[in-house]
Amino acid sequence: MNIFRFRDRVGVLDERSERFLKTVAWLGGYFTPEQAQELGIRNSVTRVHVQLKDLESWGFIKPVGAYPAIYQVTKSVTRLLGADLSARRQHTLETIRTRLLTVNFYLEAIRWPVEFVLDHKQKVSKLCQVVAEPALLPYRGSKLYLWQDLVLQRRSGEVLFTIVDHFGRHPYRQLYRHLKRFAPILGPDDLRLMIVVSSEHREQQFRRKLHHARLQRLLEQQGLDLPLRDMVTIYRVRRAVPVVRPIITNRQQLRELRALRLANRGTGNPQKQTRNVIHNNDTHTNADISGDEGGV
Repeated sequence: MNIFRFRDRVGVLDERSERFLKTVAWLGGYFTPEQAQELGIRNSVTRVHVQLKDLESWGFIKPVGAYPAIYQVTKSVTRLLGADLSARRQHTLETIRTRLLTVNFYLEAIRWPVEFVLDHKQKVSKLCQVVAEPALLPYRGSKLYLWQDLVLQRRSGEVLFTIVDHFGRHPYRQLYRHLKRFAPILGPDDLRLMIVVSSEHREQQFRRKLHHARLQRLLEQQGLDLPLRDMVTIYRVRRAVPVVRPIITNRQQLRELRALRLANRGTGNPQKQTRNVIHNNDTHTNADISGDEGGV
């Protein structure tokens, strides 16, 4: 059997591995072996590592970080989903940590009495049932765009738009951006926002911004006479997100990284972190490169 053909590689996937890969892709595309075990790929540490090595050899994942090991899904997983997500493209280290935080949140929240809606088509369908005017939902161009948003629905029917705090971005700017997108459809009963953060410090920063007058006016402009703090929930994930130490496999990338470190030393600011990027293989074109935009 030619294992290099996509359909043959898909044929060797068992149900648990396929479900795991799809879930990780919807959550952003990155994971650690510990997260993989909790997501149910295998039950023991040894079996998890064996299965991850198999998935790597079959071209579904690739290692991008070390100590701890961090993996990213490849283009083969987006083909498996039938959607070209940015999960398989290159990202800054801050984005990678944000997506690992997303997985940590998912592992905690699946124990809640809520339904996770990960598939984009299902998100659109679910929201069209709740929102009286679907035209008010966020669009990009002429299409509904909810790729980067987690959608949770409580048993009461209330829908939570869940946004994961991005490492390195200012809380006010994130809140303003998300309120601009969702304020037209927020309501007193059916729709709420949830911000997921990684630390007590970030939680306090976001809570202070909930009293900002300009953010409150965004709600008032939509006819919502409710305090912003009643419309937005802040949730702090208990598990820490690991520091990403990228695997450098390209000599040019290694030289660039060394040059950046020397430049930082020259500025007298050894605490400054470089915004390294995890690269895919060298055959990708510029069209394959995504910063922090695009699908999940």
